[in-house]
Amino acid sequence: MKTLYVNHIFNFAGRTLVQALVLFAVTSCEEFIEIDAPKTEITSNIVFNNDAAATSAIRGIYSLMTSSQSFTNGEIERYTGLSSDELVNHSSRNEQQQFYFPSLTSLNGVVHGVFWREAYKYINNANAVIEGLSKSTSLSNGTRTQLEGEAKFIRAFCHFYLVNLFGDVPYVATTDYRKNSTEVRLTVTEVYTRIVADLIDAKNLLAADYSFSNNERSQPNRYAAMALLARVYLYSGRWAEADSEASTIIDNTVDFGLEELDNVFLSNSKEAIWQLQPVVPEKSTAQARIFLLFNKPTEVSLNPDFVTSFETGDERRSAWVGEFSDATGTYYNPWKYKVYSGNTLTEYAMVLRLAEQYLIRAEARSQLMNLSGAVEDIDILRQRAGLPLIQDTEPGISQENLLASIAHERKFELMAEWGHRWLDLKRSESTEATLGAIKLDWQETDELYPIPQSERLLNPALTQNPGY
Repeated sequence: MKTLYVNHIFNFAGRTLVQALVLFAVTSCEEFIEIDAPKTEITSNIVFNNDAAATSAIRGIYSLMTSSQSFTNGEIERYTGLSSDELVNHSSRNEQQQFYFPSLTSLNGVVHGVFWREAYKYINNANAVIEGLSKSTSLSNGTRTQLEGEAKFIRAFCHFYLVNLFGDVPYVATTDYRKNSTEVRLTVTEVYTRIVADLIDAKNLLAADYSFSNNERSQPNRYAAMALLARVYLYSGRWAEADSEASTIIDNTVDFGLEELDNVFLSNSKEAIWQLQPVVPEKSTAQARIFLLFNKPTEVSLNPDFVTSFETGDERRSAWVGEFSDATGTYYNPWKYKVYSGNTLTEYAMVLRLAEQYLIRAEARSQLMNLSGAVEDIDILRQRAGLPLIQDTEPGISQENLLASIAHERKFELMAEWGHRWLDLKRSESTEATLGAIKLDWQETDELYPIPQSERLLNPALTQNPGY
C-alpha cells in the first residue's frame, strides 16, 4: 500500500473547499511516499517533481473512485437501476425511494453528493494533474504523456455521466475556482464535442498496452479511450466513427477476447478494457456488497418482471442472476460479482469491456444498413449466452427488428452495469413506453435528474431542469 498526501484547493459552483490533506490511497507494492506542503496551496511543483509521485497522484483518483460513496463505486448501478425497470426498492430511506417512484427533488442528497459533487471532484483532480504536468520540468516524456492522457480520459469519462444524467452541464477544464464558480451549463452537443476532443487527445497520448499499470487493467490505456469514444460516437449518431473505434478494439485479439460467462468479471479478465481495483482492505467490489443477498433484501433487488423477461435458455439468467428465498418469497439479485469480501481480490469492478464494443458496432452497422455485419456481431454474444442465432432464426431480418434485437441484447448483457439500461431507455426514447406503465408518478421530465439546489444557490448561472 502506498499513500500520497496532496494538498489542493477544490471549488465548483462558487464553493471553495480548502482540502488540507486530501488522502489518495493507492494500491502498490512500492514504498510509502509522503509529500508535505503548505496546507492551502496547489502543490503541483512538489507532486510532479518525479515520475513516482506524479503517477501516485493519478492513481489516487482511481482509489477515491473505489473508496468513496460515489457513482463510480456501485452507486450508479443502484440508483439508475431504481430509476429504470431493473431494480425494486426495499429501503425506507426517502432519498432512495425518490429514485424509484420517481419523486426526485433538487434537495436530494444522493443526487448532489453521489453524482454531481463526486463527478466534479474527480474532474477537478484530473484538471490539477493536467496543470501540474504542464508546469513540471522533471518528468520523463513517457510518464508525462501517459498521465496527461489518463487525466483527460477521467475528465471526459465523468462529463459523459454528468451530461447523460443531468442534460446540459458545465464542462470544467480548470482548477480556477473564480472561473468555475460562474460556469454556465453547455448544451449536450457542446459537452459531447469537448468529450470527444479530450478522448481523441487521450487516445493519442495513452500507451497501447498495460505495461504502465504493471499489466493490471486498472488504469485506462489507449483502448479504454477508444472504447469510450466508440460509445460517445454511438450516442451522438456518428455511426461510421463508432463502427471504426469498436472495430479496432475487437480486432485486437491478442489483448482482448470474450470470456466464459463465469469469468467475465474476474480481475484482469481478457474481456476487460478498464476495471477499477477495490482498495478497501478485505472488501471486494462495491457492486457485490450492494447486490448480493444473504437475507431478505433491505435495499434493492432485481425486478421479478425483468428476470422473467430473459429468453428461455439464456445462460446469462443462471450465471448472472442470483436468488434468495424465505417464508416471505423469492428475491433476485444481480450476480455478476460473486465475492463479498476476502483477503484475496479475485474480482475488479468492470467499467469498460469488450462485449459492449460488439453491441456498439452492431448498432452502428445496423444504422449504416450493414445488417449482415450487425447480425454477426450480435450472434457472437447470443452464442455465448446459449441462444439461437439470429442468422438462423431470422435470416432476412429488417433494420427495425434488428435494432430492437440489439436493444434486447443490451438489456441483458449490460444488466446492472454502469447505468446502461437507464441511459439506453432515454436515448432510444423508450422511457414512456417502458416506465409509464410501471411507475405511477412517471413524467417525461423524470428523464433528467435535478440540478442540486445547493449548487444553484452558490452559482446562479446554473439553471434548473424542467419539472423541478
